Amino acid sequence: MNNDSSRLRHTQKSEATSEHEQQAKTEAKEFSSAEELLRHDLAQTEVPPAIAVKLNKSISAIPQPKSSSWWSRFFSRE
Repeated sequence: MNNDSSRLRHTQKSEATSEHEQQAKTEAKEFSSAEELLRHDLAQTEVPPAIAVKLNKSISAIPQPKSSSWWSRFFSRE
């Protein structure tokens, strides 16, 4: 039983060491805003094709607002 616990401790130590090594190897980045972080994440992440199709279908179903400038709306009320 003592041999099993020493193996477990050794395995836990090696896992902790490998996690620390992976964290040290990854490059730390600082972002000035949440939007910048999201843009970076978007560039690094590939959207699965099935999800892309569903998103495009959902987006196309949203009605487009009438584009009129504020000044044309203001003058049309008079």
